[in-house]
Amino acid sequence: MAGSKIVFYYDVVCPFAYMTSTLVEDLARRAGATVLWRPVLLGGLYEATAAAQGREGSASSVMNSNKAVVYSQDLLRQLKRRNVPYRTLEVPIKKTLTAMRLLAAIPDNSIRAGLSHALYRAHWYEKRDLTDSSVIEDIALPFGVSSRKLLQSEDASRNLRANTSEAASRGAFGVPSLYVNNRLFHGTDRLFFVERALGVDAHPERLMSPQSTGSATLTFFFDYSSPWSFVGFERLEQLLRDVSPVNVKIEWVPFLLGALFKQIGTPNVPAVAMNEAKRNYYTQDLHDWCQYAGVKLQFPSTFPLRTVLPLRATLASNCDPTIIRTLYRAAWQDNLNIGEKDVMSSLLTGDNINLLDLANTDTVKTQLFANTSRAVEAGVCGVPSFQVNGGPLIWGQDKLNIVADMICGWTDPQPKL
Repeated sequence: MAGSKIVFYYDVVCPFAYMTSTLVEDLARRAGATVLWRPVLLGGLYEATAAAQGREGSASSVMNSNKAVVYSQDLLRQLKRRNVPYRTLEVPIKKTLTAMRLLAAIPDNSIRAGLSHALYRAHWYEKRDLTDSSVIEDIALPFGVSSRKLLQSEDASRNLRANTSEAASRGAFGVPSLYVNNRLFHGTDRLFFVERALGVDAHPERLMSPQSTGSATLTFFFDYSSPWSFVGFERLEQLLRDVSPVNVKIEWVPFLLGALFKQIGTPNVPAVAMNEAKRNYYTQDLHDWCQYAGVKLQFPSTFPLRTVLPLRATLASNCDPTIIRTLYRAAWQDNLNIGEKDVMSSLLTGDNINLLDLANTDTVKTQLFANTSRAVEAGVCGVPSFQVNGGPLIWGQDKLNIVADMICGWTDPQPKL
């Protein structure tokens, strides 16, 4: 959509926003749009949305250990996949208030963009101290900007507060956030949604196509209790088409998500623990993914779902994909309470009715317990989660493009901090 505006809300302190800063201008050129660089204070967003991190916190400070590891690995994986330069991420979280005030005080969008790039590079590649006023002055001078002068103006603090308030009013709860055509999108891996909102037929980034016939094992950790897990299951069929002619064997690992959450210290229903802005965004995000993938979803009237019985029945069927599909769709398309024995009896008709008897055997109960322990040990923090040929854990149906690349032979660099 020529002439459209992409409002990019960012803080230099966030590595994901740094990554987005290296991609957003190329995206805008493809769409014939313009990027409006809008600096905000991440801590201020946390405060405005009553985030658990608090004004001085960081995202990792409120994560359980499994999620923190997966989160860090995903960041490094994405930096490598997108060829974003960084020296190390072993830098303490530092306050970027001075740098963000300076950027907010600059009236010219193109100068603000150039200086933002320079500050990002200084922080994440050159490891320069952005709390040092002389460092900021040295970075700003080549852009014809006197940081000392601008930081003394009332515009510095006023504009930064106004930008942060505007972002929060539009539903932002963190950075990077991008606002286009009256819609907010959050995160680097949602940039293709930004392009689609601008009329571009964009898709999640793929780096590899299948080079020849071969084989791979895809491990699928799942529980029926999550709508994201259902969307991930529904998208598996498309993934298998995308990686053809590679022969993919799926190893199904049903496990009890609630028991895993209890062990790793996560609320049983994570969405309930989210602040309102984040919960509202992910509700819309779920709708976006269903629309993109052509998945019909009806949120069940009985939630959270009790899935012990359907998980045991799945194990009793030796993880028959037909049974798995039946149970997923019953819960997330037909609004059936699969935790009820009568409902399960109606779903498992004919020869499959004995699965309910088998589901109560000690063998099946032990296997469900073992699968849950396996998920904890593998580092699972949510569903769906994947492994290709026993490799690193990939969390989320939104990462199926990476899973497909791995099946096609892409090697995860497994970079270290």
